[in-house]
Amino acid sequence: MVTNRRLHSTAGSAVALVLLVAASGCATNGYVRTQVAESKTYTDSQVGEVRGNLDKTNGNLNQVQGNLDQVKTLAERLASGSVEFAEISTHQVLFAFDDWRLEPDAQSAVDGLAAELASHPRYALEIRGFADATGNDRYNYRLGRERADEVVRYLVTKHSVPMSRIATVSFGEESPAADNATRDGRTQNRRVQVRLLEIKSPGQSVAIAP
Repeated sequence: MVTNRRLHSTAGSAVALVLLVAASGCATNGYVRTQVAESKTYTDSQVGEVRGNLDKTNGNLNQVQGNLDQVKTLAERLASGSVEFAEISTHQVLFAFDDWRLEPDAQSAVDGLAAELASHPRYALEIRGFADATGNDRYNYRLGRERADEVVRYLVTKHSVPMSRIATVSFGEESPAADNATRDGRTQNRRVQVRLLEIKSPGQSVAIAP
């Protein structure tokens, strides 16, 4: 009898253990399914956000490319002579040695040019970047380009000047304003030359109005 009771007790314990494991397995499976679903929802949201950021980035890149095309078009037309214009004035913006950032005095000069553009819808700017003769030709060409681009960035971000009213070109160390053999001459050559132009050709498709 004792043996039978022990057998029944042992069998009952085994059944209870099996049921407990099964229940635990069901709970575990349910938990896993919940976690997978939540993880999938989070992943889908992250993928959507990344796609949205990519679309926004592509849109910004397209806008930048369009702006660059406008600048290139105006620069090419000015260089080729296909646009009739009159030079109103020329301004020099100086830079520190081996630097492209606009200093406060230079910013004030550019502010005045932006005011001229705001007052005259048919005015445009040709921005020429220069460097002194320190360094090699390639580096000086890039530095001249960076200086011209900095003036453009300031005009666009600070004064909302349309890119279609700006043309840029870098001369590097070519066409110096003064003798590069002297310190004063090199100082004068670290510059951006801004030409204020009035577009005269009424039939041109260059969009210069704000």
